[in-house]
Amino acid sequence: MKRWLWGLLAALLCLGPVQAGRAQLAPAVTPPPEVASYTIAIRYDPETHQLAGEQTIRYTNRTDTPFPDLVFHLYLNAFRSEQTLWMREAGPGHRGFTFNPEHNGWARIESLALSDGTALTVAAVDADETLVRAELPRPIAPGETVTLQLIFSAQLPEVFARTGWADDGDFVMAGQWFPKLGVWEGADGWNAHPFRANNEFYADFGIYEVAITLPEGWITGASGVSLGEPERNDYGMETHHYRAEHVIDFAWTASPRYRELVRDVDGVTVRVLHYPGMRGTARRILRATEGGLRLYSEWYGPYGMGLYPHLTVVAIPPDAGGAGGMEYPTLFTVGAMGTGNLLPACVKLLEIETVHELGHQWFQSVVATNEAEEPWLDEGFTDYITTRAMEALHDGAMFDCGGWSFSYLENHRFSYAFQPDVVGARAAWEYNDLMEYAVATYSKPALALITLERIVGEEAMLDFMRAYYTRYAFAHPSTQDVWDVMAETLGQEMADGFFETWIFGSGTLDWRIAELGETEALVRRDGDACFPVTVQVERAGVAPEMRALDCDASEFVLDGSDAPLTLVQIDPDMQLLMDMNLANNGQQRTPDWAAWAGLAVRMTLFLQDLFLGGGATW
Repeated sequence: MKRWLWGLLAALLCLGPVQAGRAQLAPAVTPPPEVASYTIAIRYDPETHQLAGEQTIRYTNRTDTPFPDLVFHLYLNAFRSEQTLWMREAGPGHRGFTFNPEHNGWARIESLALSDGTALTVAAVDADETLVRAELPRPIAPGETVTLQLIFSAQLPEVFARTGWADDGDFVMAGQWFPKLGVWEGADGWNAHPFRANNEFYADFGIYEVAITLPEGWITGASGVSLGEPERNDYGMETHHYRAEHVIDFAWTASPRYRELVRDVDGVTVRVLHYPGMRGTARRILRATEGGLRLYSEWYGPYGMGLYPHLTVVAIPPDAGGAGGMEYPTLFTVGAMGTGNLLPACVKLLEIETVHELGHQWFQSVVATNEAEEPWLDEGFTDYITTRAMEALHDGAMFDCGGWSFSYLENHRFSYAFQPDVVGARAAWEYNDLMEYAVATYSKPALALITLERIVGEEAMLDFMRAYYTRYAFAHPSTQDVWDVMAETLGQEMADGFFETWIFGSGTLDWRIAELGETEALVRRDGDACFPVTVQVERAGVAPEMRALDCDASEFVLDGSDAPLTLVQIDPDMQLLMDMNLANNGQQRTPDWAAWAGLAVRMTLFLQDLFLGGGATW
């Protein structure tokens, strides 16, 4: 074992609970008990892009069932070659970015022992060694803590699937970089799955004390808080110390080229790291982060339930886009949709990505659902609150250029239309492709939650969301837990309809006007799914009326008067966003001059921007 690793570990273990320079916030919840805590010393070589590390792990059995063995994730082994299960499923690309097999990644445990020196043998669980297992000499009883000493090495890939290096090694985004234990679930055993293309992550809460050794002058960002200035070592190296409490993971980034913007947002120190020439991008990211922090804290509960005083946002450099768009506790990255100062202000992709990844600080970093087995719980809830935040911050616009606009909500409806019959409550690896996975876990549940909000009202929906976030902060809720909270807050009938129809169901719904006669209309419901709807009926010389249509039939005749129909509008308040075709929801007998006037205005603005330079939108 290298002497510098032992020294770093000894220094870390002596730090204890004292945290230098840490802002003190009043917690909104009792801190959760430790389950999996890690003390890690790591050294990065920018020439080889390799990590050499040492870990001390403390894992407490908080179930009523002893565990006889240990199961570790070695996520980087998914990137050993183009032949791994992860790479075969990915294609071998990931969200528009390509894997470079000449600069692959891997991880291995060099040695593993108990604190008394008893050596443990590690064996592969899957063919790619993204999971490994070690038998214990005796089971660890309920309430008992096992302490492990581990030496590991890892090769970071050229940036791909949210982790790795770029810029000739001068940029590092280290995600899922260390051997990490699965989640012991008592009688159900270790919850840990081989790493697959759609799978994300699941881990226990604990405390991380991490020392990162790099060349002098490098700027770092990481989960948790910095414990002061870096410590200078021999051979032109420095060690940066971080501590993260009550978290499920630890990620870090580093570069000698980083610049930063820092702002206090209601007691939370927000730090945006960016490359030179990206200050405009960083400012946009900072503004979106500030706006999102305030909205989410007001709507659902405090950031980190008051236990997280710091937030780091990484604006990924342009040639490292594969590291963008990922969440970690108290740190997230932006750049999967592109960075750089050429993105016009009227295109809100930076803002969407920012408030989405920020939303994961609530729904998966604190409410820590199982992203592999139930991905809709983190992505669906996060995209629901993202859509709400974009509405509050930017009137919902995904882009709003030259008089033409397209909202993030409309983007979800567009995506949903591709595969509306997909089931939301499935494991990540059960989806056939990325499109099916995206519809099922992002767009469909987000639209269903927005539909639910429009039906029950904003305040009732906020009551449900706050109850869910508060009750399951620093816990691992399941779909059934969400169902139960919804039933308590919104009623059993509403909860059952929501989950059976949109989360576990595959049916589709299209309310439409089939016929419009002189004095009567035929409304038809197509598809196997149903939610009741209201219809606005207007007749010449008669006060408008509202008709309620239930799910007992698929056809309804709107009659009862000899007065001529002038308008029939299904769902006039646009509550049912799961309706497949909104264009067939209304018919009227007189021209809609306002719509034509609006089209003329948009065309005029577009032509002005096209021929006069469009300076206002850039």
